[in-house]
Amino acid sequence: MAYTLVNLIALVVGLAFLINGYVMVKQGREAIALFVVSVAIGSGLIFVAVFPDVFQVIATVLGLELKARAILVISNLTLFVVATYLFNRIGKLYDRLSRLNEEVSLLRTELEEQRNE
Repeated sequence: MAYTLVNLIALVVGLAFLINGYVMVKQGREAIALFVVSVAIGSGLIFVAVFPDVFQVIATVLGLELKARAILVISNLTLFVVATYLFNRIGKLYDRLSRLNEEVSLLRTELEEQRNE
């Protein structure tokens, strides 16, 4: 099993995902779901960096000829899951922002009415 620069980069990026997820949760800035996504991606990258031949097994199981196609399939599926999560999160944040704007407008109107009395 030969390790290359790509394996080292995957290991470093995987560790960065793990550390970033931990730091965000520790600071209380994000939900635990984001930590789970960060751990899944980081752990996957670290696993692939340590065991680079795993994609040959995945290619065989999926009936693909090349290891590169297995990498493409897995990376696209991972990207789909992450993008779906982020789109859902953005939608929820837009809803919260809209509600906050409505509440601020109501409070501003109420405050102006109290000042005019």
